Formats: sequence, structure tokens, C-alpha cells
Amino acid sequence: MDYITTANVLLWFFLTLGFFLVFLSHWLVAVSLFPDYVEKCAEQYRRPIVVTLLGLLAMGVPIALGTLLLNVLPPALKWIGLLIIFAPILGGLLGTGGLALRIGQGMPAPGDGHQPWKRVMRGGTALALTFLLPILGQILAIPLILASGLGASLLTWAARRKAANPPSLPQTEPILSSAPALSTFPGQVPS
Repeated sequence: MDYITTANVLLWFFLTLGFFLVFLSHWLVAVSLFPDYVEKCAEQYRRPIVVTLLGLLAMGVPIALGTLLLNVLPPALKWIGLLIIFAPILGGLLGTGGLALRIGQGMPAPGDGHQPWKRVMRGGTALALTFLLPILGQILAIPLILASGLGASLLTWAARRKAANPPSLPQTEPILSSAPALSTFPGQVPS
């Protein structure tokens, strides 16, 4: 039987605190390095159900494929499976920076104009505190929030790609004028 000791309590306390700080630091780094990207991800959260469902679809396949590769590949190539697993998780962390910003925009403060990262700090703190709910927080909230972040990232990447390649106008033939050419010299008669 495992007794509750001070060591066990401190272990779980510091693990939870570290987990909380890792999420918060990812969101702050995302907003400081890619502020436009995070703002566009925050705009994607106007449709949270669509964003979450897209993220769940996009996250399931790479994680399943990466897990399969981890079991099949020889030890020297297992990094490929890990890379395939962690790529959508990283995309989800970047996208959830937009969710933290969206939540922080709902909690305005006077200094937001001079220090916009504080909105992400407030929103990220509130969002990360939802992870502390014993079972639903860790088993349900974290995967759903990461999936919604991946969905927001994918929609933002698609919107940026569409904006980078605008539809081109159809090419037309040059219009030839039948009027005589005008001379550039004053007083000269056109021929």
C-alpha cells in the first residue's frame, strides 16, 4: 500500500506546476515570435466546433502512424515515428496560443495596448487552470484543446496560402489603336 507522504505530495505538485508552466511558456513564445499568426489563429476560434473537429481528424492519423512506426522500425529509426507524433502536437501548441489570446481578449486590462503579450498570459493562465480538473482536465481537456489548436493552425495555414496565391486575372490581347501616332516634338506634324 502506498502511503501519502510529503514526498508524494511535492512530486505531484511540482509535476503539475511544471506541466502548467510548459503550456504557458509555449503560448507566450508563440505570441512573441509569431504575433500575426497567433492573431489569425485567434480569429479561427469564431467557429470552435469546426476547428476542434478538423483538429481531431488531422491529429489522429499522424499519431496513429507515428505509433505504428515506433513499434515497427528498428531502434536507429524510431526518431521518425517520434517526429510524426510530435509535429501535430507542436502545431496544436502554436494554434492554442490563439485560443489563449482569444480568452485573454475577453479579460481586457489597461496595459494591453503597450504589452499585448499580457492578454495571452491572462488567457493562458485561465486556460491552463482548466487542466487541473482531476480526470476531465487531463484526459479530455488537454487533447481537445491541442486538437483545436491544430485545427486553428491548419485553417490559418490554408488561409495564408490562399492569400499568397490570389486568383490571377485572365490574360487579354493588347488593344491596337488605329489612330495615328502622335509626335513627341512640339510643332511636328504626325505622319
